[in-house]
Amino acid sequence: MNAVIRAVILLACAAICTSRITDGHCRCVKTTGSVNPKLIRTVKSYDPRPYCNKKEVIVTLKDKTEQCLDPDGEFTQAVLATVKMQRELHVARKKSTTTPRTTTGSTGMTGTTTSTPPTTT
Repeated sequence: MNAVIRAVILLACAAICTSRITDGHCRCVKTTGSVNPKLIRTVKSYDPRPYCNKKEVIVTLKDKTEQCLDPDGEFTQAVLATVKMQRELHVARKKSTTTPRTTTGSTGMTGTTTSTPPTTT
């Protein structure tokens, strides 16, 4: 009997803790069509979840306030496309970045760097 009570208390605590994390409902009650793009600090997009059956796009502004954007609006689609493009560009830069290598030239000087990537054999 003691083990059953402990299990029930453990399950109740787990339910309370997880419900506080997700709040059990959508974050965006009201949406706006657009905000000043210069004021956007971060963009977060949430696909439908078990407790919220709609897509949500939340931007954090430079003054640390959050605004919910209409996920079907043209402005929101443009913002999401820009964010996607920036991420792809960032990944491409990371992949193409090579470290300069030090070589010894025909003059015997060391410490010169070349911008060519190392060759593989």
